[in-house]
Order: sequence, then structure tokens, then C-alpha cells
Amino acid sequence: MQTTYTSVLARRVVIDGDFATLPYEAGWASEAVVFVQTEGEHPDLSVATEISPDGIHWIRRGPVQTLAASEDIAELALTTFGNWLRVTVTGASPEATARILIHVNGKG
Repeated sequence: MQTTYTSVLARRVVIDGDFATLPYEAGWASEAVVFVQTEGEHPDLSVATEISPDGIHWIRRGPVQTLAASEDIAELALTTFGNWLRVTVTGASPEATARILIHVNGKG
């Protein structure tokens, strides 16, 4: 029987520039799905996942997804990663902010 666990990495955070979540320790999981949601109006956002061997040095893993201004949720799936992962969001500015929620669901 596999274990599944959902964690909140960002809850209703207003961003006005580049954003990255704190490192999330997910070495127990064999796969993960990240959900990036918005509340209210926002510009087009680029969302991506990054992995790390130590939670300090990061490398992009997987494709960059665009969360268009007309959409309110995007998902990113990972199946090959080490112990640490995080989510990055770019595209917001002081003139066009975004309120975001980020969840990660790990299974393994």
C-alpha cells in the first residue's frame, strides 16, 4: 500500500516579483504533483519545479508551465527527483501582483 501526503507550500501569498517556496523534503515519495492556484486577477505566470541534492543548490526539473491570466490553476508532475524540491513562480510585478496557493501531493 502506498502512502500519500499533501502539504501546503504557500497559502494566499501575494507576490510582486519572482517567488520560490521554501525547500520541501520529499525523498520518501516516488512521485509528486504540484498544484499552483491563484485567487483573483493576476498576470500570466510561469511556474516550474526545481530539485536539489541539499536544499541549497537548485536545478530546474520538468517543463515550465504557463498559468494564463484567464486560468486559476496549473499542475506540474514529477517522477524523478532526489530529496528536496521547490516551486518557482515568475511573471508578477508591483504593478500586476498575484495571490497564490501552492500544494504538493507526494506518493510513494
